[in-house]
Amino acid sequence: MVSDRWIRITMGTVLAAAAAYLLFRLRFVLVTVALAAMLAYAILPLVELAARWRIAGRPVPRLASVTAIFILLILVGAAAVTLAAGPVGEQVRHLAENAQQYRDRAGTFLSAIRVSLEQSLPPDLRDTLDEALNRASTLVVDGLVHVLRKTSEWLSHIVEIIIIPILAFYFLVDLPSLQQELIEFLPASARRPVLVAARHLDRIVAGYVRGQIILMILAWIVVWAGLSLIGMRYALLLGIIAGITRAIPIVGPVFGAIPIVGLALVQSPALGVAVLIFFVALQVIESKVVLPLVIGHHLDLHGATILMALLAGNALFGLVGVFLASPAAAFLKEIIALVEGGFVEP
Repeated sequence: MVSDRWIRITMGTVLAAAAAYLLFRLRFVLVTVALAAMLAYAILPLVELAARWRIAGRPVPRLASVTAIFILLILVGAAAVTLAAGPVGEQVRHLAENAQQYRDRAGTFLSAIRVSLEQSLPPDLRDTLDEALNRASTLVVDGLVHVLRKTSEWLSHIVEIIIIPILAFYFLVDLPSLQQELIEFLPASARRPVLVAARHLDRIVAGYVRGQIILMILAWIVVWAGLSLIGMRYALLLGIIAGITRAIPIVGPVFGAIPIVGLALVQSPALGVAVLIFFVALQVIESKVVLPLVIGHHLDLHGATILMALLAGNALFGLVGVFLASPAAAFLKEIIALVEGGFVEP
């Protein structure tokens, strides 16, 4: 009896390890499918709107509506890039020309702070301060290198990147038949739990993707307008940076604000203080008002849990994993609750 029990435990452990290894080996495939699904979720509201159109009293075929939406998005994207390329390129060129000047100012500013701190500390603590600052700078550089290395590793899979919009197109065109086909691959006893889990995953991913897109656009516009009113240089470029970094929950707005505040400080201390106050006010308004309205309870996770998920996602997939980590953690929490409740929904 005991031997049978241990055999089952051993077999279960071996199967779990094999499944984990298989998932790790297929991680780029899984991320490709996940990104394609997220792109499909982002476009789905437009497809559903187009599906309501009628021509000669007949509904527009789904293939035609999806194709029209993709063409429309390509045209809008091309127009946006064309309009923004000139101003953004000019700001990038001007920033590159003044990069050495800003770097020298930043070095002088940090050196002055360091000297001031060392003068105010006892001699035995000065070496500790120097060591701590050197370690901090090393950790920051190592962290950035790690993120870039993981991201470049993923970007080297050019085939998967090209497949993402193609998969999203097929998801949108054949979504009803695809759902039915995937269900038929499952045994009858597993179909109900899978459908329940799929409904929860649909709610989480749909709310997360569409909410993040809205927040990214809002961050870009608000930061662009706010920095322009304050008198900050490169407002359009910095607004785009703030919008892109907003895709990362919790820490994204901070990562986006730090270089902008630093750039403002080397331009003028008063400007740096004004930009810092602007970002603090923006973060308070976003976290207390905008975020609950846009995201709601789709990510019902504690901040510390999201941060741990971000670290795990970064370790596995770089920046792409950071973006996918939060909905994955929220779905894992939902699955655990469903298993404990016997997959019985309210």
